[in-house]
Amino acid sequence: MKLSDIRSEWTKDSVIDELNLGKESLRVPTLHAKYLNLLSGIKLQLRKAESDYLNTRRLKYRYYRGEMTKEELSVLEWQQFQGNKPLKNEMDEFLECDKDLIELQDKAEYFRITIYTLEQILRSLNSRTWDIKTAVEYMRFTNGMM
Repeated sequence: MKLSDIRSEWTKDSVIDELNLGKESLRVPTLHAKYLNLLSGIKLQLRKAESDYLNTRRLKYRYYRGEMTKEELSVLEWQQFQGNKPLKNEMDEFLECDKDLIELQDKAEYFRITIYTLEQILRSLNSRTWDIKTAVEYMRFTNGMM
């Protein structure tokens, strides 16, 4: 699920029906389960993205050092690196500027932002029962029942 989809879902799910607070309090566990499932799925995707980054970084290191065979290059659909072989202290600069590695880092960062959003949603859901209880007490107070 995309971050924009999660945001639009939360926009709908975050609304509390003030006229039916009992039903809203019963909805909390269902919503919690929904967003917890999304969170666990995204965390797995983040782990996969980090793994892909590390594997590609290792391959790119060998690529820039000229240590890959023609067969490996053809499988990856890469052309042989034509520049000077970088020194060890220059390798980080080559890897930081590599287009494929930047894309993988961006993908991992997207998942981190999605995880942060889901964690904030779960925090909000954890306090929802308190919010509903406070709303009930306020309604009692304004109706003169206290």
